[in-house]
Amino acid sequence: MADYRLMAVGDTITTEARRLSHEDAIDFARQFDPQPMHLDEAVAAEGFFGQLTASGWHALALTMRMVVDARPFGDQPLIGAELSRIRFSCPILPGTDLVVRVAFEAVQEGRGSHAYNILVVETLDAATSGVLIQQRWRMLRHAP
Repeated sequence: MADYRLMAVGDTITTEARRLSHEDAIDFARQFDPQPMHLDEAVAAEGFFGQLTASGWHALALTMRMVVDARPFGDQPLIGAELSRIRFSCPILPGTDLVVRVAFEAVQEGRGSHAYNILVVETLDAATSGVLIQQRWRMLRHAP
């Protein structure tokens, strides 16, 4: 887990692992992404992936939770301005333990007193370290 110091440009942290459980995957899909490959094992077995898969949106929501819990900027909230370059490398199976690696790439100046922290965020399979999701976050930076 990250310590509670502030990240600086060039730093990387890796979160603690968190399981994307079978039950949570189906519950999330019922509420937010009710597609057969996320809800029904028999239908999913005949579908594109050949098995039940978790919603990518669920994995992204867990990614956000894990980064918030790691507190990369101490008590400063993570205020999203842009999420880009989302790439799903492979299906995520229910029961997968996830970890998130965050690299602080740059500070980007904004208008007035605004600036942005640019983060490269990767959601990994904790067992294999394989990258499941890659993305780039542009987060509003606290300006004193």
